Amino acid sequence: MKKTLSFLLLLVAFAAQAQDKQEMKLVERTYLLSFTVFGTKDNQTLEDLFAKTATYGHSHGNLQTREEAISGISKNQSTYTDTSIKNIKVLVEGKTAIVRYLFKAKENKKDGTVVPLNFSMMLVWVKEKGKWRLMGRQAVSIQ
Repeated sequence: MKKTLSFLLLLVAFAAQAQDKQEMKLVERTYLLSFTVFGTKDNQTLEDLFAKTATYGHSHGNLQTREEAISGISKNQSTYTDTSIKNIKVLVEGKTAIVRYLFKAKENKKDGTVVPLNFSMMLVWVKEKGKWRLMGRQAVSIQ
C-alpha cells in the first residue's frame, strides 16, 4: 500500500509538469512500467505496456524480446527499495516518443545481497491500438 501511494504521489507531481496530454500520458505509462518492473511484476500489466515487437535492453548489455522480458520480469524474485525517477524528459514525434530519465534503486536479491542501481534510461514508445506501448528500452549504468 505504501509503495502504491508513493507511486501515485510521484505520478501526480510529474504529470502536473507535463506540457500536454500526450506527454502526461507518456509520463503515466513510464511510471506504470517502472512500478510494475520494480514492484508488482504483474504479467497482465506488462502485456498491456509492451508493444508486439518490443526490445528490452539491460544495463549489462543483454537484449530480450517482448516475451523474454515479460517472463523474466514476472519471475524475478528480487525486491526493490528506495526507487526514484528524476530528470524525466519527453519528446513526441507523431506516433513515436522517447522518454529519458535517471533511475535509482536498491535491488534486494533472494540471497540477501543488496545491489545499488543507478541507471540512465531511454524508453521508445509507439502508439499501438490507441495506447502508448513500449517498443524499446535501454538502461545504461551510471557510476
